Amino acid sequence: MMSSMAGGMPTVNLSPTGGSFPFLSKQLSLTPSSRILLGSEVSDNASERGRRASVSNGWFAPKSTEDDAIALVSPLPLSTAHAELWISGGKVYIHDLDSPFGTYVNDVKITKATALRDGDTIRLGSTIARNSKTPAYITDDHLRPVVARVSLLGVS
Repeated sequence: MMSSMAGGMPTVNLSPTGGSFPFLSKQLSLTPSSRILLGSEVSDNASERGRRASVSNGWFAPKSTEDDAIALVSPLPLSTAHAELWISGGKVYIHDLDSPFGTYVNDVKITKATALRDGDTIRLGSTIARNSKTPAYITDDHLRPVVARVSLLGVS
């Protein structure tokens, strides 16, 4: 068993890879009774408007646009409730929450709970192609999915 971080709890580290919407690496502590939501910090749900992305949660912060009147935009392929992570039986699982652009493990779209291994790559969404209807203020980064290398600590 690998050593664990975050006070002895099993931990999932997510680090951005090439081609990802930019984000700060995350260190997510797992407990047997909780699930970690992966999704956009920005939500249309009034009860979730105060949520803020951090390195210790599964929310991803929006980035600046090329238009000062429209300050921040989240990655367009990422849903507000995109996927979830949890631990069960010593394994870490990921499950897509019916997101429109899908969740992928090692470039394979998942359709059910999927166990993660150290070194896997997860992708939340698919790249959206720029077209004539894409607003000019949207940067190429906003069209990219969140792509992360998975490091598991404290998991057998």
